Amino acid sequence: MMHRESERLCYRPLSFDILENIYHQFSDDEMCKYYSEPACTMDEAKEIIEHYSVSSGDSKPLSYFRAAMFDKVTKQFIGTVGYHFLDLSKKQVEIGYDVWKTFWGQGYGSEAVEMLINDCFNELAIDQIYALVHPENLASIGLLEKFEFVKCDPCRPFEEEPQICLKRIR
Repeated sequence: MMHRESERLCYRPLSFDILENIYHQFSDDEMCKYYSEPACTMDEAKEIIEHYSVSSGDSKPLSYFRAAMFDKVTKQFIGTVGYHFLDLSKKQVEIGYDVWKTFWGQGYGSEAVEMLINDCFNELAIDQIYALVHPENLASIGLLEKFEFVKCDPCRPFEEEPQICLKRIR
């Protein structure tokens, strides 16, 4: 999932050239309403990028990956998408995504999640995809249900409250 394109989006690994975008994405109170983490500082935005940085020489799947999403035509930053808690022995992974608020309701989340599902099943060869969602984030729950995710028992122990777990099986 290093560099990908979908109908309207291109995806690439997080990098420091988009530090301002990452900071705005994860420090905005409205954007953070349903995140499991509080709004971040600029230093924490740097840590996010450092955490998800990957080497182009990495050949095995990482236990986590996050990509920045950009509109292919306007080149505007749209949000991020990725996975974490990859467990190859259980053939499962947890996904996450966020779309900048000015792009809500325009189908970018659906496009990103569809690409992510395909990558997880085809590139990572896993059988179960999980997502944790704040129970009041009805748009995200609806998006996942559109892609045949169903509510389930928690996929892993978590401290973030409140969260519901949804999963999709291959």
